[in-house]
Amino acid sequence: MSRNNKPVSVEINDMGDNLSEVKINKVRLGTIDESTTPLTVRFSDNHSVTAKDFDDAMEMLIAEFNLHH
Repeated sequence: MSRNNKPVSVEINDMGDNLSEVKINKVRLGTIDESTTPLTVRFSDNHSVTAKDFDDAMEMLIAEFNLHH
């Protein structure tokens, strides 16, 4: 069986102070803090990890979302 492709809305909101909030279909995935190196990624369940760049941080947030949905 094949699945139909559904459009996915990805939002990256600048919250100021080098902090970005990431949402998929209005579901908050977490935040990315770009004020430190490496970047700090905080997930919606309040655990955090570090990432070497913004792309890796986005991949971590999306992977976590895909794992639980």
